[in-house]
Amino acid sequence: MPSGNSVFKELEPTDEVPEYLKRALLSEVDTIRDTMTVVTHFTEHFLSALAVSLSSVDTD
Repeated sequence: MPSGNSVFKELEPTDEVPEYLKRALLSEVDTIRDTMTVVTHFTEHFLSALAVSLSSVDTD
């Protein structure tokens, strides 16, 4: 049985990451970024509409 940190050295890959895996990871990151953009867009409009509606209730 290996001693010390050599067990962890055996877990580290020595090869390059396959190109398809890189593309898949970038695709997932792009999907998350696009989703966050859509959520932010609709959340901002919802909150601003809510603020306007609440401010009009206070002035009436």
